Order: sequence, then C-alpha cells, then structure tokens
Amino acid sequence: MQRTVIIDGDIIIYKAAEASEDSFIIETESEVDNFIYRTVLYGNKEIARDITKRLIEKVIKATKSDNAVICLTSSTNFRKEINPAYKINRKKHIKPVVFNYLREYIKTLGFKVFIKDKLEADDIAGILATSDKIIKGDKCIWSLDKDFRTIPCKFARGGFEDKLVRTLITREQADWYFMYQTLTGDVTDGYKGCPDIGKTRAKKLLGNIGDKTLQEMWEIVKTAYINKELTREDALLNARMARILRAEDYDFKTGEIKLWDID
Repeated sequence: MQRTVIIDGDIIIYKAAEASEDSFIIETESEVDNFIYRTVLYGNKEIARDITKRLIEKVIKATKSDNAVICLTSSTNFRKEINPAYKINRKKHIKPVVFNYLREYIKTLGFKVFIKDKLEADDIAGILATSDKIIKGDKCIWSLDKDFRTIPCKFARGGFEDKLVRTLITREQADWYFMYQTLTGDVTDGYKGCPDIGKTRAKKLLGNIGDKTLQEMWEIVKTAYINKELTREDALLNARMARILRAEDYDFKTGEIKLWDID
C-alpha cells in the first residue's frame, strides 16, 4: 500500500531559512562619538533551497513514504477572526529573511502543496489525515510540533538530528487531549484556558483516557469554567482555539469552516 507523508511545511521552511541566514554589523558613529550597532540579516537563497530539498527528502526517507504533500499556513486565520488575541504575542517575532522566498520555492519542487484560506498548516494536515477521500492509502503526519496529539492519526516527529518517533493517536486519545488543552490553554497562542486549572488539575478532572466520551468530558470542562464565574461561551471559545481541524470540521469544496460545538 502506498504511504503518503503529510508534511508540516511551515517547520521545513523555518528550519531551512534559519540555517541559511547570517548577519553582520554596521557601525555608525553618533553625534556624541559613541557607536550605534545595527545588525543586518541576510540569507543565501541557494543554500536555503538546498536545505529545503534535503529536509523534505529526510522526512520521506525517515517515514518510509512513497509520496509527500506539504501544508502551509494561509495569510488569513479564522482563529484571529473569533479571537483577536490569538497569537498576538508572536507579532514581535521576525521571520527569517528568506522565509517568503522559500514559501514560493517549495511550490516548485513537484509535491502537492496545500494552502487553504483561513487555515494554518496544522489544520490542513489534520483534515488530510482524517479524511478518507482526499489522500488514498496509508498516511501519516510529520512535524516537530507536539500539538498534533489532538488529531486521531499516525504521527511522526523528529528524524533530523534526533531519532524519528512514531505514534498512533487514537480518537479517544485525541479527544482527551483536545479537552485537556481546552482546560489548560496555551498562553503562547493567546488563549488562557480555565483559570487556576493547570496540568495536574486538568488530568484529575478528565480522568483516564478512554474512560469518558467527548460529550462527558465537555460537560466537565463547561462546569469548570462556570465554577470560575465564566460562561459556556468562554469554554467554547477556548475549545475552538485548541482544536486542530479534522475532516468533519471543513468542507474542501466550499471552504466552509465548521466551528466546533457539541451541544
């Protein structure tokens, strides 16, 4: 059976862009005879292209795949539309200078590249991995990001400097981690979760993986928010921030995003 690896292309591009980037310092003398140092960043396009190809080849070989598709994040984001604070802290991060160049270059390598309006690379990978119609045969997601544990799929992580780690994430595991992330939040991504609910408390509330249905866990999550004088809508917003989209959450023909709800 043919195997396809669904690659988190954002990670590939960042790794290649950073590895091909360097800097030098221009010294300019001020009016008071002190030096002002300004760093100039530059990236070698040839090196960046070579690294990009080699990283993709490594992923294909490490996952023993016959084919690869690449997922890239859109310039628009549905989470920012429903939560303006989503990833707001990341605006201060400057992308490597050849980042946008590599986004265009990666489209020329002969692999199918998926970019969908308002979706992140994570979402596209989640949709592809959980759909029986778009990619036929055996498939797995590859990334360096751990957030994919909320997706029921075959998942491969690492394989560059470290050993490739393969994981089979069941639907029960994915649903549990989805609710766990809804409780704990992700400050880096701009959603705080339920106040005073840390990792230990969240695990205690949800119990063992597979012991409860998604509906039962959602009732626990809602109650936790309400007990902190918040609302169901607060819990739902955090759930929509935490949920990496699956096939049932998106219509590939119309581009419609079905925001998660279970009530």
